[in-house]
Amino acid sequence: MIEYGYIMKRITIITTGGTIGSELSRGALRPTADISGLLTTATGQGAPDAEYRFIPLMNKLSENMTGGGTVRIVRAAMDALEKSDGVILTHGTDTLEYTAAALSYAFGLSCPPVVLASAVLPPSHPHSDAPVCLAACAAVAASDMRGVFACFASGERVTVSRASRLLPYLPYSGERFTLGAPFAYVTGNAVLPCPDYSERPDELPPADISALALPSDVLPVLPVPSCALPSPDGKRAVAFISFHSGTLPTARADFADYCRHCLERGVKLYAVCSSPSVLYESAEALSGLGITVLPRMTPASALTRLRLGLDLRLSLGGDILCD
Repeated sequence: MIEYGYIMKRITIITTGGTIGSELSRGALRPTADISGLLTTATGQGAPDAEYRFIPLMNKLSENMTGGGTVRIVRAAMDALEKSDGVILTHGTDTLEYTAAALSYAFGLSCPPVVLASAVLPPSHPHSDAPVCLAACAAVAASDMRGVFACFASGERVTVSRASRLLPYLPYSGERFTLGAPFAYVTGNAVLPCPDYSERPDELPPADISALALPSDVLPVLPVPSCALPSPDGKRAVAFISFHSGTLPTARADFADYCRHCLERGVKLYAVCSSPSVLYESAEALSGLGITVLPRMTPASALTRLRLGLDLRLSLGGDILCD
């Protein structure tokens, strides 16, 4: 008779700063907190039987993240997975969706779990969401789930989302939403799949994300009223971030002139967060202005895709929402 022994999961925790690694110092939150004790306690609650390894990679607020920093994080996660069954990355909330998109494209849907942890309130705050979020991340990292995820705590319940589907936090709040349904929920250390979640399989191989460290040749533009449209000179593409209804101001003379100016200079135009199914007349006019409507994906994923030159029709990392 063959006896099978218990195999302990090996989890690597990589810290990068952010609110989850900040403390109040000289009147401001600074990413200088020693969170080793919090990590040990919280992850021990989420996956008490796992073996943990800690890597302090960087210590910055995520609003200061650069493309080079993102590439460094992705490469650290790749190296960690060579010796781990799962990886937890702590990260600030402000630009988390961009790092999440890069990780999603670097790994796709088939890798062992890589999960992002963040916090709206610092660990020293009595109502901080950091301990619950980290415990949930440990449960995900120790699970048999595949791909890249992000956890967000609301009370004792934690939402687990595909990292490629993160929308920005609402300003002045701790509310973050995703494109489509979340992937799962965590209660205690139980990971419960969401029955409404659906995704396309990977249609592209994992991408080389090293180009993100280079100066960007893609210009994101939100064409709000009464604001000048930025010069596209030196750019390969302009990505218009549409309004919530999937529209852009196609009847505005300055917008139409801007589109013509871009096309005359060989700059490609894209509409992000629109859809061919949008019924407004302004959306009907997009193609006439030379604007290509991207598949339904988040702004962070769309901008990252354009930077990496990925095929815009094919899904990777669960990023394109199923129609």
